Amino acid sequence: MNLDSVAPFDKQSFDVVICGGGLAGLTLARQLRRKHPNLRVLVAEKIARPLPDAAHKVGESSVELGSQYFESLGLVEYLKKNQIFKHGLRFYPGGGHLPIHERMEIGAAQEPIVPSYQLDRGRFENDLRAMIEEEDGVTLLEGVSVEEIVLGKGGEAHRTRIRGASGDEAWIESRWLVDASGRAALVRREQKLTRGSGHNAHSGWFRVRGRVDITQFAPPEAKVWHEASWAGDRWRSTNHLMGVGYWAWIIPLSTGNTSIGLVVHDPPHGFEEVRTLDRVMAFFEKHEPHLAEQIKKFEVMDFKCLRSYSHNIARGWSGDRWALVGEAGAFVDPLYSPGSDFIAYANSFTEELIRADYAGASREELEQRARDLSLQYRSFVNGSVDIYRQAAPIYGHGRAMLAKIYWDNFSYWSYPCQYFLQELYRLTGPKLEEVMTVGRRFVELSNYVQTFLATWATLKPELSKGGFAPMPKFPSVLVEAHLALQNRWSPEETLAYMQSRLVEAEEVVGELLLRTAFEIGDELFDEFMERTQAAKFDLRIPADRLDQHDTVGLTRRRTLSPIARDVDRCVGQPNYVTSKERVRSALSSLLVEVEAETAAVGG
Repeated sequence: MNLDSVAPFDKQSFDVVICGGGLAGLTLARQLRRKHPNLRVLVAEKIARPLPDAAHKVGESSVELGSQYFESLGLVEYLKKNQIFKHGLRFYPGGGHLPIHERMEIGAAQEPIVPSYQLDRGRFENDLRAMIEEEDGVTLLEGVSVEEIVLGKGGEAHRTRIRGASGDEAWIESRWLVDASGRAALVRREQKLTRGSGHNAHSGWFRVRGRVDITQFAPPEAKVWHEASWAGDRWRSTNHLMGVGYWAWIIPLSTGNTSIGLVVHDPPHGFEEVRTLDRVMAFFEKHEPHLAEQIKKFEVMDFKCLRSYSHNIARGWSGDRWALVGEAGAFVDPLYSPGSDFIAYANSFTEELIRADYAGASREELEQRARDLSLQYRSFVNGSVDIYRQAAPIYGHGRAMLAKIYWDNFSYWSYPCQYFLQELYRLTGPKLEEVMTVGRRFVELSNYVQTFLATWATLKPELSKGGFAPMPKFPSVLVEAHLALQNRWSPEETLAYMQSRLVEAEEVVGELLLRTAFEIGDELFDEFMERTQAAKFDLRIPADRLDQHDTVGLTRRRTLSPIARDVDRCVGQPNYVTSKERVRSALSSLLVEVEAETAAVGG
């Protein structure tokens, strides 16, 4: 609804006012009306339609959690018809001076079973605006700016002052106020809720007219590259070109255009390197010359940059009936495309609180739920940030990055995805605490992995080597975890599943630690142990696992546990450089005899 005047809305009252009509605000409005058809919902958005295709916004790529959230809003057929099926995440770590077909390639070898999408944000948001008006009965005001928000206290209504294009103003009252204003962050800034994340990185990105197909970067004579069964689908992946402290993305858009971006970690790189298009291109010329050469063939459509984009929040919900969603809340990092995931979390937490409110929850009950959900949201933000904070050296180390992706996928599909898809955020009390206990352990294990892989990559950098590493590899525990995203379970069944995955996770981390320790070599081993403090990790590794590292062939296959064999198949066998005696001595506090461990469990 494009308005020259907002006067007709003066003093009107709604159940929910959403300040901002970007992806977070639009999907929340649709979610609320589909879950609670009697709610009166208003969305106020400054930019009027039509949005240009390839609208210049953060977040064109989605992964499993966010994609299934979009599908839950009745968008399956729309997404299939109007957006691009994503062929997974694809990585080329180790720096960009080698031709693309000589770099390590990590990615999907076949179509993912659980789909995700490449989203043209302009097209998607244009269509969502029409949907919420025509299908969902949302009041959408376009071309109006939110000038002031007065948050109500206790049982008081919130008041929002909006201004139309002609300059006239109106006050709108609402029971619930949702800030979806993006980086304007109206409520977060006013309430001083912004918190640092401990992750400092910057980004510059732009669109080019036409399709940038990474397969075509290689010459025709590179037959292995071009004849791979997945070669025709590489362009549908989110392709990452990576080196120490940076990564570049190539994302296709359904309009036929392509998003190109650069992320740099600070240190070793600073904001100045992404501040303008010329500087991004100069960075590519230096670090990714083959990408730079390809981009020159295309017309650049736009450019945008963000400085220190990552942040957390003190809280995202209040018993006084307000909420923060999208980038008005927290923002983590674009690697692994988690933006839509956090929209899904925040929107669904907001819907849960609104549901509880209209079901008759008291002010005190609502405040307790708001505190619980804020704590859960912050824990997911912190856990996600921890995946990125130490990653700068790993991006330049192919085998460390392969191990990182193996672990990051395993933990993501095993806990955060299942937590959301099975709606465990609706739990309270002891049941919720059981779930969060599992989550905290996954985060602790993940921090161990990020620490020792980053230390390996720092102490022992290596040149990029060619070859393809399928991720996930069929069959593997990763594939099992991926396929399990299709299941719908009770909270009790979900918790049991998470706990079983956690048992496997403990072994995966112990296995990756041993492999990394053997890779370091005697000369660097003491420094590795000092930097990682691995001897203090809360891990239990079977003592006989060290001897099994010496085995080969059929003997090795028969000796290894299923998890160890899975890691072997997916990540490859390590180079045994460190002496077994050094490893055994340094990690003695973590080693347990299998018989003693079994007896302890049985007791």
